[in-house]
Amino acid sequence: MSEPILNEVRSSVLYLTLNRADKKNALTQGMYETLTRMLADADKDPEIKAIHLTGSGDSFCAGNDIADFLEASRAGQTVPPGQAFLLQLHRQQKPVVAAVNGTAIGIGVTMLLHCDLVYAAKGISFKLPFVDLALVPEGGSSALLPQMLGHRKAAELLLACEPFNSDQAERYGIINRVFPAGSLLAESSALAERLARKPAAAMCQAKSMLKQNIDQPLEQVIVSEIREFMARLNESEAQQILQNYLTR
Repeated sequence: MSEPILNEVRSSVLYLTLNRADKKNALTQGMYETLTRMLADADKDPEIKAIHLTGSGDSFCAGNDIADFLEASRAGQTVPPGQAFLLQLHRQQKPVVAAVNGTAIGIGVTMLLHCDLVYAAKGISFKLPFVDLALVPEGGSSALLPQMLGHRKAAELLLACEPFNSDQAERYGIINRVFPAGSLLAESSALAERLARKPAAAMCQAKSMLKQNIDQPLEQVIVSEIREFMARLNESEAQQILQNYLTR
């Protein structure tokens, strides 16, 4: 059985690949824990200067694995591993490059808000379906998207749950650039390796300076969002909607 998270260090870059293509790289509790540990270890490893994140197959990340998600909820989980992952990604000292190779849904989108540079393949789709699932936004998206887009456009994505494509994501500032699918990984890898060649201490300090004015309030938003998210998840409406997804 293949590992759900592939990791490799090349040219001082930690390459992480979500590797559940048959499940559209939906994230399990165990995957969150592994990602959090690998990211934390990368910040401590002097040989690693940058991180590159992508997905396998034709999806980047379809959000949470619903069966795994429901099982954890029914077991009484109140602080999911996804929160630790998002906070670690938000706090990451070294630069993170994401290559969105395919569909991104839910946390597959909100995690991008905490990456430093994001490239995406042309023609792919993004969606934030939290309200459709009787849930609420997570990952700091209820704070970051209104700041980036204004209330009305953020409401279109978070309340109406309208899908959007990679060209729109670039206009919104959620991603940096769009590339043909065939050249995406070459471009994103070259970017990550270029960052890794820059002076490491200056890179980490510059990244810290970019984030220092929003860090504490945003961390509070992430925690409060997850608290409300888990409260919604434990309501019968969300449980039924999610269960219906499993039986489609």
